[in-house]
Amino acid sequence: MPEEATLHKLEMNEWALSALSEAAAAFARADSVEILVKEVCEAIARQGPYLLAWVGKADDDADKTVKVLGGGGSAIGYIQNIRVSWSENSVAGAGPAGVAIRTGRTSVVVDSELDPGFMAWRKQAQQFGIRSAIGCPIPDGDAHPFGVLLVYSKAPNTFGIAEVRLFEGLAMQVGFGLRSIERQHKLDIQIHEKELVQERLAISLRATIEAMSRTMEWRDPYTAGHQKRVAMISMAIAKKLGWEIDRVQSLYMAAMVHDIGKVAVPSEILTKPSHLTDLEIQMVREHVENGYQILKDIPFPWPLADIVRQHHERLDGSGYPHQLKGDQICPEARILAVADTIEAMATHRPYRPALGLQAALDEVRAEAGIGLDADVVNAALELMDAENSLQKLIDSH
Repeated sequence: MPEEATLHKLEMNEWALSALSEAAAAFARADSVEILVKEVCEAIARQGPYLLAWVGKADDDADKTVKVLGGGGSAIGYIQNIRVSWSENSVAGAGPAGVAIRTGRTSVVVDSELDPGFMAWRKQAQQFGIRSAIGCPIPDGDAHPFGVLLVYSKAPNTFGIAEVRLFEGLAMQVGFGLRSIERQHKLDIQIHEKELVQERLAISLRATIEAMSRTMEWRDPYTAGHQKRVAMISMAIAKKLGWEIDRVQSLYMAAMVHDIGKVAVPSEILTKPSHLTDLEIQMVREHVENGYQILKDIPFPWPLADIVRQHHERLDGSGYPHQLKGDQICPEARILAVADTIEAMATHRPYRPALGLQAALDEVRAEAGIGLDADVVNAALELMDAENSLQKLIDSH
C-alpha cells in the first residue's frame, strides 16, 4: 500500500512537471495575452488527468468579478457563462479562484464532491467529470493579485505539495508573461504614435521646403521649376545607386532649396538676358554660402545646409566656395552637382536657349571622375537608357 501511494505521488508529480514543461514552451511562442493564455492552458490540459485550465483576471468592479481571459482542455465548456467572484461576501467567491485572489495564497479543492466552498459549481463540475481543482494566484505587485490560474482534474486529491509548488511557479511565469506582453503592447503603441508624429513632421518639413522653393522661384521666373526638376533627377539617381528611402528623402529636401541663397542676389542679375560680368558671376556664386547661412540654424534631421553649401564643389578642387576635393564633398552634394548640371544645360536660361539633354549628358560624361563623381554620372546615363526616363523627368516638372 505505501508503495502504491508513492507511485501515485510520483505519477502526480510527473503530470505536473510535464504540464510545466509544455507550458514553458508556449511562453516562447506567445505574442498576445489571448495566445499566451490559450496555449499555456491547453499545454496543461494535455497532461494526465487534467481536464481544464483557465486564467481569470481579478476585476475591480462592484461585484469583484473574476473575468475569464481564456482556457483550454476537454472540459472547456465548464467555463462558458461561469460566474466567479473574489468577494468574501459572495457565494461565487468561495471557490478556489476567489480564495486565491483574495488571500494571495494557493487554494486547493481536494474533492469537489465534498468541498463546501465548491457547492456553487458542484452540479456543473459533475457534468464535466471534475473532481479536484487548484487555484494559484498570479502576482501583480498590487494590493491583490492580477488574477488566478485554475487547473481541474478528473480525479480527487490530485494536487499534493509538490504539484502545488509547480503550479505556483507556473502561475508566477504566467504573470511575468502577461506583464511582458502588456509592456510590449504599450511599447508598440508608443512606437506607432512616435512614427505617426515623425510622419506628420516629415510631411510638414517637406511642405515647408517646397514652400521655400516656390518663394525663391517667384523671384526668378526663368528658373521656375528648376529646383523641383533637380530634386526629381537627384532622387532618381540616388534610387539607382540603391540608397535607402530616408536618405533619398533628405537629398530631395536639399535639392528643393539648393538655390535658396539666390534670394540675396539682385533679381536683375538673375534674369539678365546677356552674359554676366566677373563681379556679377561672383555675386551669383555667393548663393551657396548664403544658402548655408539661411539653413544652418534650422534643426532639420538632415545636413541640408552642408549639402546646399557643397553642391558646386568639384572632386578636383575646381569648384566653389571652398575648393573641396574628393571625399571632402558629401555624397548628397555629388549627386546634386550632376543633377544640377544636367538640368541647367538641358533647359532654357535667360542668356541662352536650352542646349538639350544630350549635350548635358556629354558634359557630365566628360567630367566623370574629374570634377564629377563617376558612379553618379553612370547612374544618370543609365536613367537615360531606361526608357528615356531622364528626359521624362526634365519634361514633366
